[in-house]
Amino acid sequence: MDCLVDCLVDCLIDSPFSVSIGQTIWKRGGLALAKPLSQTPTLYHYLASPYSEKLRLALGMAGMQWGSVIVSSQPPRPIVDFFLMGYRRIPVLQLGAHFYCDSKLAFDALAQYSDRLTWGGRLSASQELLRQRAEERVFFAVIAAASSISVLRFLARDLGLLGTLRFLQDRAQMMKDATIEKMSPSTAAGVIEDFVGHLESLLRFEDFLVGERASYLDLCCYHPLWMASLINRQAILSLPPLVQAWMQRIAALGHGASISLSQDQLHDMVITDTAPDPVGEISGSFAPGELVSVAPVDYARNRTVGHLAVMDSHQCVIKRGLQSGEAVFLHFPIAGFEVSSL
Repeated sequence: MDCLVDCLVDCLIDSPFSVSIGQTIWKRGGLALAKPLSQTPTLYHYLASPYSEKLRLALGMAGMQWGSVIVSSQPPRPIVDFFLMGYRRIPVLQLGAHFYCDSKLAFDALAQYSDRLTWGGRLSASQELLRQRAEERVFFAVIAAASSISVLRFLARDLGLLGTLRFLQDRAQMMKDATIEKMSPSTAAGVIEDFVGHLESLLRFEDFLVGERASYLDLCCYHPLWMASLINRQAILSLPPLVQAWMQRIAALGHGASISLSQDQLHDMVITDTAPDPVGEISGSFAPGELVSVAPVDYARNRTVGHLAVMDSHQCVIKRGLQSGEAVFLHFPIAGFEVSSL
């Protein structure tokens, strides 16, 4: 079971329609705004990824039309490697020449363009603790609580038999140096039960966790339970009615309207991004332009190399040159990642 738990982790971490993509329409406060292709928010994702689902719902909340790039649940991912050589986690959000390699940074980037989204950093202390609980301990508890048969059935349904074997081999290699906590199924079930009970207590008074409208916190607490329903389609039926109804309200947000983009069009977004290079604080002993590597501290710890552009208490931004000559900027959170000089 431990092997299946380890292997499932990153798989669970997503029909575009064809339209003219010379420009895309963003809605800001109900007003349709024409934006050039370089500013089209574009999500690299796969269907079964819960963190991708979090951002798909955020795009639905924002009323944005967005670019959709469906990638494999495991490497190789040539279209991702073209821009982000070395980074393997999904989802990634592209805005012009900027790539956000974390769902919270991606959500905050989207919030700059839509007043329907509230910056994720505005959570109260208790709300932030709940978010951390949902996306760390509960997320992995959902996987640990799943039966081996349910996990294999899910993988086979999503990937096919041969794809499942390749996937398990890839994830076993990926999890060799992982630092995440391993839980017994009984411990994991208790973690989930306590979490669901807490959600139920919050939902006795409001339709959503932070009031009358869905928020960043709702999406963070929703996607681990959405993942549970993917592994076992009957899981949602065991939830309290208030939590079931809340999940239905979140799902009803939808994903907005997406458009399919080719690699050439994605590259054009980088080329036509005329915004100046990011400039900001460089904390600690690092220097602007220094060659560094950035890697997660828990699992999928592949290192990504680039020149340091920004490093503050919130995020690290590195600059990478493409073989075609353009520069891209990769945004990583400080929390959960380590930055090393080379």
